[in-house]
Amino acid sequence: MRFEMLNYIILALALVMIWILAMVVLAPYISKSNHFALLGPALMIKATKNRKILDKVSTVIPRESFSRISVALVMVFSVLAIALLIFEAYLSVFIRVAPTTSVGAYLVLPGINPFIPVFYGGFALIFAVVVHEIMHGVISRKHGIKVRSVGALFFVIPIGAFVEPDQDEIAAADPVIRRRIFAAGPATNLILALIFFIILVGVMMPSVQPIHDGVYVMNVSSPADLAGIAPGSEIISMGNYSGSSLYGIETSSTILPGSVTHYQSFGSGGVHKGTVVAGVSISGLVQGFPAEKSGLATGELFYSINNHVIRNITALTETLDSIHPGTSINVTAINATYSSGAWKTSYHNYTMVTVSKYSYYASYYPIDNSPLFANESFVGVTTNYAGIEYISIPALTQLIFGDSALHGFPSGIFTTLALPFLGLTPVPSGVYYLYHTPIQTGVFWILTNTVFWLFWLDLLLGITNALPIFILDGGQFFKDTLLIASRRERFKFLNEERIGRISRYMGVLVFVLIMWQLIIPRLL
Repeated sequence: MRFEMLNYIILALALVMIWILAMVVLAPYISKSNHFALLGPALMIKATKNRKILDKVSTVIPRESFSRISVALVMVFSVLAIALLIFEAYLSVFIRVAPTTSVGAYLVLPGINPFIPVFYGGFALIFAVVVHEIMHGVISRKHGIKVRSVGALFFVIPIGAFVEPDQDEIAAADPVIRRRIFAAGPATNLILALIFFIILVGVMMPSVQPIHDGVYVMNVSSPADLAGIAPGSEIISMGNYSGSSLYGIETSSTILPGSVTHYQSFGSGGVHKGTVVAGVSISGLVQGFPAEKSGLATGELFYSINNHVIRNITALTETLDSIHPGTSINVTAINATYSSGAWKTSYHNYTMVTVSKYSYYASYYPIDNSPLFANESFVGVTTNYAGIEYISIPALTQLIFGDSALHGFPSGIFTTLALPFLGLTPVPSGVYYLYHTPIQTGVFWILTNTVFWLFWLDLLLGITNALPIFILDGGQFFKDTLLIASRRERFKFLNEERIGRISRYMGVLVFVLIMWQLIIPRLL
């Protein structure tokens, strides 16, 4: 698999290099053509006959109302984007980025960014760019500014479209008109993102019904992996728990830790039956903290702490919270193995001295720290139940269709935008079999994935272009906003030289905030 992936990367790089070399060689000839031009390494294929379509579209758009909405949207999202960049820059001081995190993960380019699928991401990006550029042209024509050409943009493959307004007329236009033209592109992307979001939540989500009421398996570790429980499947029963009672099994289970428990899972192969060892499982250890120092191992299950049986995560939390930091505790853990169709369990005792939860949060999550944590014990483990990380089917449904953005506002918005990084879009094929769909299953989920990526990339393109950076629409929008403000008596001090200086400083500030998040976490 790695060899095949490497071959694809080498092929892609080779095609890019050949393309760039070809553009360099052909540049003298392209510069003499009326139908071709270069935009960096991208080839612009110009057409003048298709400009009339912009005039036709402009006649159906209400100029004043659309312009007011566009300007307001860009203003609001520009402020929100800058505030978010400042907040993220602050957070980046406390975030440790894994050395293996590639720079490609920060680029919104399908095929280069590992989280953006080539098909869905490529289609959605081309759509977003084409609509963005067309609306610049439409509003230009709405205000009588000539459009010299329209056309397609190629960089090995089609990557979008462009509209080429007359630059002299744009420069000579009133700042109010010019601001409307630059706002049209990002505002249209933001409006389309809202429309696609409504389709996802209001149309597509209500049209599916889960086949079973259980929990979706996000990830597994020991002992679940030994039991044959696979990520992407659905647990529909475990012991006496089934349906909605499974939702809180990790926090309210009454099953004795170490018990061999029957379960049923559901997926593309139908219903699967098996057994798993129940209990709070240790999925991770924090280096340098008591549990790791004591020799406790991942995959083991808690049986007791100071003779208090740990049946669920709530019991684990309450037991540790009742112990004062700096106290020596005895932990009994269970090691479960599976061989020849049977489970074997062994019990091991560990001694460790607890530390305060405050010290842990101070090192890893300072924003969430609280003085109350100073009196609560911490041993440095992350846990799940029986090696299963899960989410309830109703919560999964809300998540993959973006409904969590409404129920958990504002944090739910970021959860929805993070779906690609959670591996939930494109929706995993295993999820297809968990629902009844109104049309053929494969077709429905292709449409769902397409609508999500249209929402995702339109929103991202709209917000990005609202930023006041000189190379983006938001840069000229910000400058024109200052020019318009300078007409008022209270802002008379904003002469053209100061406006230019402020615009440059703002662009540099935004650029620094972006680069800060890429560089600082890697240096800490």
